[in-house]
Amino acid sequence: MKKGFNITLSVLSKIAEVVLWIGAVCGIVGAVGCVVDTQGAHKLVHEIGELENTAFSMDVLSKTGEVNIFALSTFFVGTTITMVLTALIFRNIYNILSAIAGRNKHTTSTSPFQKDIVRMVREIGIFSISIPVVGIIISTIVMAVSLINSYEVEVSVSLNSIFIGLICFCLVQIFTYGAKLEEEVDGLV
Repeated sequence: MKKGFNITLSVLSKIAEVVLWIGAVCGIVGAVGCVVDTQGAHKLVHEIGELENTAFSMDVLSKTGEVNIFALSTFFVGTTITMVLTALIFRNIYNILSAIAGRNKHTTSTSPFQKDIVRMVREIGIFSISIPVVGIIISTIVMAVSLINSYEVEVSVSLNSIFIGLICFCLVQIFTYGAKLEEEVDGLV
């Protein structure tokens, strides 16, 4: 049961990683596309309305029906960055599961208390906290430019993944202690 569950999690995390990398490429295409084809960008925004991702959301359509192209392209850039960070989270999850299953080429140990696993859990925490930070930075840039140019833009930022990052940092402390204990035990044998 445990082996099948780990395999399922490994497959799902790899699928999520690949989908997010594809989404990041689409975000780059979207950022370039809305600058190149402003009419298409206007159609897109009128059909979708408010744009939203896991880190932040934006309403780039003014009350008069104008689309803020700068805000739209910046939204796509921010979405690309958050997708890359999320893809890296899933990459680390996959690598952690591979290491525990003994499929890691760098170690033969199947213990969860390895330096590489501690590093990957720490990176997951860093990436998780970075996602809302990107949202705050992108939102601040869009709001500042919009105020200067007298555009109307509504922005909101989600801080949910900060909690995941904090939980990961707590887990890092536990795994670091476990790795230290395991190293001491191995030194006694």
